Amino acid sequence: MKTCALVLWLSCFLGFTAARAQVLPSPAPGAAQPAPAPAANAHPSNGGGQSSNNNPMLGNALPHVDSGNEMVTWDGKMWQVNNNRLVRSKFEIYLATPEANGAEDQAYRDLIAQIILLLAPTRKGGPDVSSAFAMLPEAGAFKIDAGLCNTMANGVYDVWLAQRKVNNLRAANDAMNKRRRQLEWNNEVAMSSAELSPQAGSGTAAKGGAAAGNAQKQATAASIGRVSGYVKEIAEIEARKKLNETSMGLSEVTSKVQFQALILQMFLQRRFEHALIACRLYPHMFKDGDSVLQLDDNSDLKKAFSAGLGVPPTVSLIDSLSSEAIRGVDEAVVAFEQLVQRQDYQSASNRLMEAFAVGEYLPRVRRLPLAEKLKVLDYVRDGNQLVNALEMKDFGLAEELVTKLRKNSKDFDFSKPQAAIETARALADMRLTAAKAAAMKGDQASYAAEMKGAAEIWPTNPKLRSLSELMGQTSDIQAQALLDLDRLLSQRAFRQIFNEQGRFLAAAINDPARQQQIKQVITDVTEVTMVVKMAEEQSKTGNPFGAWEAVERVFSKFPEDPEVTRMRSELSVKASEFVSAIEKAKQHEQRKQSGSAISWYLKARHLYAPSEFAKTGIERVVSSLRETATGADVLPAPSL
Repeated sequence: MKTCALVLWLSCFLGFTAARAQVLPSPAPGAAQPAPAPAANAHPSNGGGQSSNNNPMLGNALPHVDSGNEMVTWDGKMWQVNNNRLVRSKFEIYLATPEANGAEDQAYRDLIAQIILLLAPTRKGGPDVSSAFAMLPEAGAFKIDAGLCNTMANGVYDVWLAQRKVNNLRAANDAMNKRRRQLEWNNEVAMSSAELSPQAGSGTAAKGGAAAGNAQKQATAASIGRVSGYVKEIAEIEARKKLNETSMGLSEVTSKVQFQALILQMFLQRRFEHALIACRLYPHMFKDGDSVLQLDDNSDLKKAFSAGLGVPPTVSLIDSLSSEAIRGVDEAVVAFEQLVQRQDYQSASNRLMEAFAVGEYLPRVRRLPLAEKLKVLDYVRDGNQLVNALEMKDFGLAEELVTKLRKNSKDFDFSKPQAAIETARALADMRLTAAKAAAMKGDQASYAAEMKGAAEIWPTNPKLRSLSELMGQTSDIQAQALLDLDRLLSQRAFRQIFNEQGRFLAAAINDPARQQQIKQVITDVTEVTMVVKMAEEQSKTGNPFGAWEAVERVFSKFPEDPEVTRMRSELSVKASEFVSAIEKAKQHEQRKQSGSAISWYLKARHLYAPSEFAKTGIERVVSSLRETATGADVLPAPSL
């Protein structure tokens, strides 16, 4: 179960490529920041649910993986790991790619294997870190490596530079400790000198005279000055030592966190061989024995590890998981090869997909022969086509594919697709039988409804077209409907055609010209209805002028429409003053009374400033005046 959970976990990581990253904790402000490791957006599970924190971006911090049926619940949605478009596309690319068994690939695999052996704890004479490090740039030069070995070598080099910096700072502190001891000795000597000692008696100074007293004072002042200098230098040394110690601590923490981030990056990228190399380099660079990964306590990655193990994640855990993943992939590929020989392509494709999702870059997966992969590719393509056919309700094609898959694969589970096909056939036949009965009774509405229902269940059903053609030949319902359609078209009774569109569409199913007319009527009446509704809303909001203009435009196209006529009559009353101004302006314009026409248009525009009728009317009158003007200056364009 643990291995299966690991497979599903890493398979989910393949699908969640756009998820957020886990951020490692920063060592201190101003210090070098470690690179964030990619997020593991699925957690290992024993088949039971596991709670995760709510996340405003992802819904849940981690998806829930049910290892029993390979279903993933994430962000409120459920999908199957093996039936995801991204996974399917990457898997088909892999199946169509030739095996990587060339000389260059072999040289690279040998080099990686040699590096792992050099770092193995069981190597005779112990691990050879220097030789392994020297081979990393050579391995990074190969195309298949994608420069990851160079990245690892840079990480190791950065750690060594940090350790060299720590050693230099430690040597500087040792030198300052030596200097501090010298200053402390000098300070003790200066404090115990005769000049600073108390005098035996007060009469001595008087006997020596004033000159002796002055000499004594000068010597004492000089001794105090030397002591002050010693104390000041000791304080400066202590401050520099503290700064160096802080810098050493930050350098060690930063280098450790950065290298741990590199280990996690290799692991989450499913570069398990690189993760092994990095894990085995780690104890040779950090010999303090602390191998706990420094993950943020609130990070999803730490919760994913700690929830299943009960202890903080360590470098050894990544090492063991990487080795287990490599072993699991090898076993899955062996199982795939055996299943292909048995022609169990369904199980073989599932095992290979699991191996590919976990160990896409492992040699056992990359070197699989193309001939075996192509067998699975044909099966996978037919399976994907079957899924698409069922989604599009093309049950005729789906039945052909089920027959083909049953013939080619011994373990193909045909029960679900076959049940879906038979269910659709039974339901479609029931609707077609009901449609035939309704047509015989002359119930055109029920006939159209049943035909529509049958088409929704199985759009490409050959019986659907056959029944439609048969009913067109054996019944005059279709002929009567076509006659009614032609009559209503001649009368321009488009609203009635729109209300009975189902009847006329069914009658004109084999007449493309009439179908086009019906579609045009539906489009026009829909447009008219939208304008009428919009005009009603404008009228309710106190804009009867704009509503009347909108309806008036439609009325010029469809004067026979009852809804338009009704709405136009109502709005003419509400906007009577505006309508009267427009009509009088048009009358004066027709009589060539330009001044009066412009006056009435301006009055209409005063009542409703955005009026298109008033604007275009003024432009027409002015244009007419310009055309008729002779021997006069050109009239200026009106300011609209």
